[in-house]
Amino acid sequence: MSADQKTLDIYNKYITDYEKLISKELKDTNLDIFMKMIERGGKVLDLGCGTGAASRELLKNGFVPYPVDASLEMIRVAEASLKIKLRKISFDEIDEHDFYHAIWANFSLLHIKKNQFSDILKRLFFSLKEEGILFFSLKRGVGEGRDKLGRFYSYYEKSEVEKIIEKASFRTRRYSEGFSIGLAGDKESWMGFFCKKIG
Repeated sequence: MSADQKTLDIYNKYITDYEKLISKELKDTNLDIFMKMIERGGKVLDLGCGTGAASRELLKNGFVPYPVDASLEMIRVAEASLKIKLRKISFDEIDEHDFYHAIWANFSLLHIKKNQFSDILKRLFFSLKEEGILFFSLKRGVGEGRDKLGRFYSYYEKSEVEKIIEKASFRTRRYSEGFSIGLAGDKESWMGFFCKKIG
């Protein structure tokens, strides 16, 4: 299982604070862009769905979300809100083939160790239908480490990610970047990649 248990424990512990943080966030323009890239009725894997905010928007806009998370507390909160059954799985347990029209992985894959990232992208590649869309966002930086809450993160630069994307047979269709204040209270730089399956 690829999920870092200490990171999961922290999300479980701070679930109320996380809910408050998410409720204060502005409309996610990346999600709006993502939804315009896929056809209504499409099946979307919400990978590391958290409290289910993205899945709620996907449902409202006519898509079929499949929310998954490795945190028990995130699952509990999301199920209460979405009124649908979620799967408690980690990234390396994604085993569908040619099933999803798109994958939304917003600030979730950054919890994977760098030496596992390429393998996880391969799994996501095979789970997508032909020309499927993948969105993922990462924190900008160098190396790996834990934040002041103890959560594990891998940090990347844009050129580093572009090489990984190309090797995984995806093509970047659009790129976004910005700053945000997370659960630990620090203002951090992030990058978002909208990718298309090409292999």
